[in-house]
Amino acid sequence: MPTPCPGPCNNAWRRAETTREQTGVEHHIQPAWGQPAQCWGCVDNTRAQLAALPRLLTDDMRLEALYGTATKLTGTIGRISVASWPGQASMLFVDAIVSGMEELQADVLKLQNIWHADYEPVPVVRNRKNLSGITRVLIAHWDWAMQNHPAADEPWGRDNANPGSQVSGWYRSVLRFTKQDEQRDVQRLAPCPRCKGPYLVESRDLRLVDDRPYIECKDPDCQRVMTSAEYDEYVKTLTGQIKAAA
Repeated sequence: MPTPCPGPCNNAWRRAETTREQTGVEHHIQPAWGQPAQCWGCVDNTRAQLAALPRLLTDDMRLEALYGTATKLTGTIGRISVASWPGQASMLFVDAIVSGMEELQADVLKLQNIWHADYEPVPVVRNRKNLSGITRVLIAHWDWAMQNHPAADEPWGRDNANPGSQVSGWYRSVLRFTKQDEQRDVQRLAPCPRCKGPYLVESRDLRLVDDRPYIECKDPDCQRVMTSAEYDEYVKTLTGQIKAAA
């Protein structure tokens, strides 16, 4: 029997299921199914993110290293102050991601018995050629990693071992660090139909339905989720009630 994909594509379904279990309110959201562990949408999305990492890590981060601002000296009694150079933060950031990519590559190749279990690869020099080499290896084994890695069925989240979650986390981190992440305009929405609070937003995490975003309540005690069509119908009804009361 197929299982729901553990990726962000099913965030709306998982939240709706939690609401159903807690309140008994039924929903009509269908999950994306794993093939067998993760859906092909998550496989394709993370493959594209993985392919973009060498450019992001060598071009954009190089500019950060060259033109970044040095951290100010700070210190307290009993603590040594350490001076940092311009771009030090970005270099440490890149090193952390490259190390993670190396570990994931070794993990995938050892699990498939391509590398011996006790083989210890030499850390790569941080440049585009070597990063591209790691990326090519991971992409070549990506379908296997997303379906057969021991952590492939783990729900995506910070610091877990799901290959897709790791790559997506690195990709989003680089975009945020270099300020290339999408900055959406704030859109004023109607009050939440459940908690009545001004917390409804267009979801940035849930997969689209008919090319339109889910609408979700950001109040942690509510977390109502609606499709855009359901939200449109709710606004239509709300507008009618306001006109009738006027």
